[in-house]
Amino acid sequence: MKIIGFSSGGVGREGNADRMVKAIMEKSGFEAEFVKLADFTYSGCKGCVDLCAEPQVCLLDDGLGPYYQKVKDADAVVVGSSVYFGGINAMARSFLERFFGYRHVTIAIKDKPFVLAVSGGGNLETVTESFRNALRPFMVNVLDVVQYTSGIPPCFSCGRHKECSIGGLYMARGEAAHKLDIKPEYFHKWENDPRTVAWIETAAEKLRNL
Repeated sequence: MKIIGFSSGGVGREGNADRMVKAIMEKSGFEAEFVKLADFTYSGCKGCVDLCAEPQVCLLDDGLGPYYQKVKDADAVVVGSSVYFGGINAMARSFLERFFGYRHVTIAIKDKPFVLAVSGGGNLETVTESFRNALRPFMVNVLDVVQYTSGIPPCFSCGRHKECSIGGLYMARGEAAHKLDIKPEYFHKWENDPRTVAWIETAAEKLRNL
């Protein structure tokens, strides 16, 4: 059994979304390939249906081009996304948008098992629902959606939180944000959250039981 996993975690680091995808695949025990979307230059669907209709796979020639056939061939797929502005980010959405290539006359990935993972602050239930909705037209089998509420605003890394009154950190802490010294322990990891650890194990078990 072959699994391919994609994460839209931030560029230049291995964030929670990346590590969640990797852990789910690793714990499944199957052969796996990990793809970090931020490492590639690509776009969303461009509507060139004359190209994808016959092969039922996206044929856009860019960084992600070869991976759409790999999704089609894989026995299962794992997709993780960081949360931007209350939803899955544009990297994840653009990647999923091109699944349109699978949807011509029949649905080439119908019933294919998927596990989804999201990491971010705030209420993740609406994020989870939008994630599911993005995949609903392709009639895949979403086995699970793992959620981790990290509580890590970008303000912890941007370097300007002491002068900012519009960011997530200020919204959460008010004026206290201007005096806050950022410490390593503020960067929470899913591995330290028992609920998420158990959820990852459960998702991996669902893949093992396919």
